Amino acid sequence: MKPITAIIVFFSLMLPSLFLSYGNYTTAKEHIIDDVNQALAQTILYKIPDQITADTLRIYRSKLKIEQLKGTSYLTICTDEPSKSALCSDTMSYKYSNERLHIRAYPNCSKAAVFGMSEQTIPGMLFTISMLWGIFSIIYLHKKNNVSLSIKTDDQSIVFGNLRFSDSRSMFYNEHEEEIHFTPMQFAFMKMLITSEYRKMSVTEICDKLWPGKDNAKESLYTLVRRLKPVVENNSNIRIISDKGGYYSLKIENE
Repeated sequence: MKPITAIIVFFSLMLPSLFLSYGNYTTAKEHIIDDVNQALAQTILYKIPDQITADTLRIYRSKLKIEQLKGTSYLTICTDEPSKSALCSDTMSYKYSNERLHIRAYPNCSKAAVFGMSEQTIPGMLFTISMLWGIFSIIYLHKKNNVSLSIKTDDQSIVFGNLRFSDSRSMFYNEHEEEIHFTPMQFAFMKMLITSEYRKMSVTEICDKLWPGKDNAKESLYTLVRRLKPVVENNSNIRIISDKGGYYSLKIENE
């Protein structure tokens, strides 16, 4: 896994959780304001108050639909100036005797209380998954970097294209520093080629080293190379090339 992949997945989970969480928080605020508005309107219709009394407040709270607001909300006689609080009812006015009075309702709840009233199950799940993914990615990449660092300190490596052979470890690695698994004969063939001059060897020399004294060694070599080619090409930008002069060589693709 590359670091950019970990980052993309992390933000693909985190950003939707934040946007959805904020959207649900805003929706909860709107529901609260709608509730205090309707409760205040019903209170005025039920009993026109010239002052806020315990009876007025009892009537108002009985009209609220959101249970959490019934213990905190209050009413106040006010002016027609807009309220400085974002979380309150509309200013409602009514005529009492020869006066026009203005009244507002305040739910009197904190942002944390509003957040608690909002639907946060899905955002919470996405947030938790994103955090777990972040922790996993940090641990994974840290371990991978430590392994890569220990591999790169090996001073007996041969690099050709994005294929690397560590002689001290007797292993081949791809560009992601992941081991490429070969059969013993495939490994012996690849080791001979990558350690040879110009990454090139004759068929005769290869057969003598892999199958000394065998009569049909060339057929065995052909079968070996045919099965080896896709393994090499799927794990690197290297191709195994055969030429008419009876040689096999390694070539960097598109070079």
